[in-house]
Amino acid sequence: MSRGLIVICSGLLPLLVWQTGGANEPGVAGPVAPLAQRPPALPADGDRNYQPPPADGAVVELADESLDQFLPVLHNDFSHEVGQAVREDRDVFAGVEAAKVVPMQRYRSTIPGWKFSIVEKPARAGEFRYLRFAWKKNGGTGIMIQFHDLHKTWAMRYHAGRNVFNWEPSKSVAAQLPGDWELVTRDLFADYGAFVLTGMALSPLDGQFALFDHVLLGRSRDDLDKATDAALGRIRLEKIPTGPEREQLWAQLMGANRVQAAAAQRQFLASATSHVEFIREQLTRSDVNTELLKTIQQLIQDLDADDFNVRDRATDALIRLGDAAVDAVQSLVTNAPNDEVHYRAQLILRKLKVNGSAVSEAGKKVRAVRILERAATAEAKALLEKIAAGEYGFDIAADAKAALQRLQKRP
Repeated sequence: MSRGLIVICSGLLPLLVWQTGGANEPGVAGPVAPLAQRPPALPADGDRNYQPPPADGAVVELADESLDQFLPVLHNDFSHEVGQAVREDRDVFAGVEAAKVVPMQRYRSTIPGWKFSIVEKPARAGEFRYLRFAWKKNGGTGIMIQFHDLHKTWAMRYHAGRNVFNWEPSKSVAAQLPGDWELVTRDLFADYGAFVLTGMALSPLDGQFALFDHVLLGRSRDDLDKATDAALGRIRLEKIPTGPEREQLWAQLMGANRVQAAAAQRQFLASATSHVEFIREQLTRSDVNTELLKTIQQLIQDLDADDFNVRDRATDALIRLGDAAVDAVQSLVTNAPNDEVHYRAQLILRKLKVNGSAVSEAGKKVRAVRILERAATAEAKALLEKIAAGEYGFDIAADAKAALQRLQKRP
């Protein structure tokens, strides 16, 4: 309980300071020196692996794939402000990964290589006007994304739900929180005038966590639409992959290289109805230890048992199982029925020294679930129902159930 209390207190501190005149910056917990008087920023360890996105085209991806290199760059300007950012492999808007941020936020005012000019009529390399991003919030009352300029500082903000800490200026894009993925497009120049974008803040503010994905700058809305259509596999293929070509694409889709996996997924999505039987064959090839899966499934259920001793024994048993239990336990981090199960899942992963850097087998197989959801044929739905029933392992059953629920809501 003490750990939760510390987090809660840390989260409340900026609110109290803000109401008594705190600095107008992401999560600053008290007055700071003016920008011109601050010492120069120190180099961050994460900068060594980060390559800024090329800005010579009509669209630049600020945050989409390659998050393992990008997220460590967001060091909160070396402050002690609370917040963590990790890669999310299963619940994404586009591609194969999203940024999962725990309150309060992760940010950096001067990200290496970021000098994107926001202008009225972009024409040259590095000039843009429009912003697009996708976000989703779990719990709490607000969510925000912020952008930095060396002269205007953190004066460009957008929020949905409640502006929890009354940071201004900030433009509301929706009165309600995005409980599911929502795509937002804004005219940065019309909203805030000309500026040079040097940094970004991904700000859940409160609640459990927020997801951010597909953060783009574009010269026009049409350019952004083309980029989004490509990312979601909406562009029609001249040739549908079959035979050895499809086998190679599947290997890339299930591989550890997430840039290649995202490219392969786009091709599968663009021709999804042609691959349902192929996906069933690939999933059937997977070796499944049925008895072990049943044991793990029961232990996962026992983490929420009424008896404390049963919960404790299940926790210890899952730790002893090691790698075999990782996928199931990781799914609880985002799908836990209550706070205690969420805590126990995190405890197990810490004991197993799982830091989230590798893509789990479940995280890879979920990519196939997305293709089946896109296909939306009777055969695809039937296969999703089998996956949801656990016939191909319980590790992606919840993902298949969610896909079926989304399909039911479609007109």
